[in-house]
Amino acid sequence: MVAWSQSVARQSAKRLALAVACLMGFALLLSCGSSNSPSSSSQPSNEILYVINSGMVVTYSIDPATLTATTLEQPLTLTGSGEQLLQFDPSPRDNYVYAVWSDGQSIQHLSVFVTDASGVPQGPAMQVLNANSLSQFNMHPSGRFAYMLEVTNSNNQYTASIRLFSVLQGAGTLVENARVQGTYGPAPIWPAFLYGFDASGSVLYDTSNEASGIVYRQRAIDQHNGTLGADRQILSLSSRGEVVLGPVFVAQYQNGTSPSENYLNIYANVANPKTPLVHCTIGMLSACATATNVQLDKSGKFLFLTDPASQSVHVARINLALKRIADTGYSLPMTSQTPGFAFSPDGKIVYAMLVSDQSLHFYHFNTGNGSLTEGGAPLPLGFDTGIAPALHL
Repeated sequence: MVAWSQSVARQSAKRLALAVACLMGFALLLSCGSSNSPSSSSQPSNEILYVINSGMVVTYSIDPATLTATTLEQPLTLTGSGEQLLQFDPSPRDNYVYAVWSDGQSIQHLSVFVTDASGVPQGPAMQVLNANSLSQFNMHPSGRFAYMLEVTNSNNQYTASIRLFSVLQGAGTLVENARVQGTYGPAPIWPAFLYGFDASGSVLYDTSNEASGIVYRQRAIDQHNGTLGADRQILSLSSRGEVVLGPVFVAQYQNGTSPSENYLNIYANVANPKTPLVHCTIGMLSACATATNVQLDKSGKFLFLTDPASQSVHVARINLALKRIADTGYSLPMTSQTPGFAFSPDGKIVYAMLVSDQSLHFYHFNTGNGSLTEGGAPLPLGFDTGIAPALHL
């Protein structure tokens, strides 16, 4: 189970490695908040869930009160025979969706589809761009800019360039800026990955594997035209670590031998923080040492820790005042993939694909106390199915 979504400040470097193949892990979306009022019986909710399988997208309306999923209209085929869908991204207001796909000759393209008043994508595509050598489509939270990484290989040396696209307002189509926004390499390995944006959309994160480990950087974004400033290193971690960048930085270190030596650190969201705000070992919370994946909720107050030892995804509260991470007592059953769950744009709904029945389950998430309350009926999905939550405005 995967989520077809833009990169945001929520993926670990381990999952970022999948971007080489343009496969996006189950991830959070940087998108506008959503309504929590009950949906009308005659009007679809603004909460939208896209379910993607075999190049086809089905649109569901999600009732924010009951979490009932209702199918909207007919599915849309995004790709044809011999073509492969690589990435699917709704725009922040869900007026358009963007699909990156490869044809039978493994040449990549990017298609733009308009959505109707309910959020259902309409065919045919309004625009199809040649995106060969381009990957990791990142739509800015404003919906006015997008970034992709162009990677080329010459004599086994890789070079990466960040390409900027402007979105024509009212049309959704893309126009590429001729100016390259940043270059990396040459290097014998993939030279860089786009990591996503901070919550305000003021910086774009990028990361790369260096001899010393994994380096995370940020580039300031000109809010008028989307151009990027110079790289600025914000964090460096050994290759055994995983990082989530959000309202705080979360770094998890696992040496692969003894859980007693593993730990999880919380850092302030500043460049090159020296001392962690919280240092969590097995003595503070066992999941800090045994969890294989860490996700940060949108508020930055809670951690979702996928823990094989307990076969659960634990919800833990970050208490910066007490310098502690504490289990809230709430959890999800084990998911079919890691992480296997995604948040709604406002962070108040959790969509989780459970290993127990290979179905998508819906949960209200209380951003005050971290509680999870299941609602609606589970939605059976195939193993290779992806989802993309959105808010249609």
